[in-house]
Amino acid sequence: MKNLRAATVCLLLPLFALACGDDDSDGGARAPLPALHATRGTNPGIFDDRGREVILRGINLNSLGDYYQASPELPAVFEFEPEFLTAMAAQGFNVVRLLIHWSALEPERGSIDRAYLQRIRAAVDAAAAAGVYVVFDMHQDAWGKYIATPEGTVCPPNSEPAIGWDGAPQWATLTDGASTCRNGSRENAPAVVEAFRSFYTDRDGIMGRLVATWAEVAREFAGDTTVAGYDLLNEPFFVDINRPQTAAELGTFYARAIAAIRAAEAEAGGFSHIVFFEPLVNFPLPSSQPPADFSTDTNLVFAPHTYAESFNPLLLSQVFPLMQRAAARYGTTFWIGEYGWFGDPAQDIEPLRRFGRLEDQYRVGSAWWQWLQACGDPHHLQGLVAAGNFAPQPEDVGRQQTQYHMIYCPEDAYSEPIPEFRVILARPRPLAAPGRLLALESDGEAGTMRLEGDAAGAAPGAKLEIWAAERGGQTPALTGTGLGAVTVTPVAGGFRIAAEVSGAYTVDLAWR
Repeated sequence: MKNLRAATVCLLLPLFALACGDDDSDGGARAPLPALHATRGTNPGIFDDRGREVILRGINLNSLGDYYQASPELPAVFEFEPEFLTAMAAQGFNVVRLLIHWSALEPERGSIDRAYLQRIRAAVDAAAAAGVYVVFDMHQDAWGKYIATPEGTVCPPNSEPAIGWDGAPQWATLTDGASTCRNGSRENAPAVVEAFRSFYTDRDGIMGRLVATWAEVAREFAGDTTVAGYDLLNEPFFVDINRPQTAAELGTFYARAIAAIRAAEAEAGGFSHIVFFEPLVNFPLPSSQPPADFSTDTNLVFAPHTYAESFNPLLLSQVFPLMQRAAARYGTTFWIGEYGWFGDPAQDIEPLRRFGRLEDQYRVGSAWWQWLQACGDPHHLQGLVAAGNFAPQPEDVGRQQTQYHMIYCPEDAYSEPIPEFRVILARPRPLAAPGRLLALESDGEAGTMRLEGDAAGAAPGAKLEIWAAERGGQTPALTGTGLGAVTVTPVAGGFRIAAEVSGAYTVDLAWR
């Protein structure tokens, strides 16, 4: 059990550079990650600037989050540490979905907090040093931390007090005094519904302000290849399930934000980053999806979340085809911005295996929810507040919670990654495949992988790159067709394998 705030880490980083303190094995700076872009059409995907298809698989990190804090003795997040990124890389993760908050970016209307932008910059620099891409997620839950039931409030029958969450600044929280008491989910409080209604109708220009904030973020990172792209709004709420125009209004926000981002990138002399866009939170209902023609931009990826077979009763075998079908409406690939299991890992391993098999079958990426969850996170304290404990104390907090690590409260101590989860999430996979991937199967427990690809369209000399987790002193070996020279390099937590491929190729990974 450990807490990385007090840890000193020296790791062999995944792009072959030894890092401990300021040392570097080759005496020079790490090469920048290749820039990424998405394509739309009949064969959509995510590609790097060498013409290789890239699968982004990683994890969410909320350390830069601006969350409601119910108790001053219980921090809502683990403070950011660069070592988080090196530890992620040692799991084979090549992306972090980094939560950022509008309330921290624009705490006062029209004024961007440059200090917060610099904190984001420091996290991106740490990701670059670890060889991990970043997807910025403009996160919100139940609109924001300024919608919380005041202490002493007596809620009406069949409702309960609500904890504050995260997202919008106070000046953009327009509720007309509606009740903060919730009936069911956190979004069902009348104040949350009114705040979202105000946003979708651009009341007082608040939608335009979030658009302008995105432009500032895009301008700051316009030339940064570590930044894979921008997830425009986390889990947007639908206001009223019988109000179908909400999806169209969400599409309007997306179109405005994309246009502002592209203008900012051009003004700053940068390049077009991927825009990840989500459906309304009631996906997979058809009414949750913005219009198919909301944007003609070519650099888009559909980014739904799924907790099927976790706390959602839908089956994974049902949801994956629905995600692909929804993405096909836009001519994009899809990327799963959140998924996860939070109970007994021994029982959760079987649905997670199914998730992994389907993820490989559809050749898509994802980000597990989440790396660490602090004992003061609203997710952890919402039940106490709902029961009338408006200021939970450390002794009130449950002892243990399951994330990618097991978290122990109230100390904010945590284990190594949970073995049942790590074996699936860190399974072998292609990081970048010349041309296109055509088929993929991977088994984390056996450590084996088979893929098929077609190198047509790749830049000359572009190599297949593969991650394989360590297996008790064994060495990975590749066989296949269309396969040339292979280089196997030990790195923290496993191996990076680079291989020359040509034409139609197949690759099998085994161990010796």
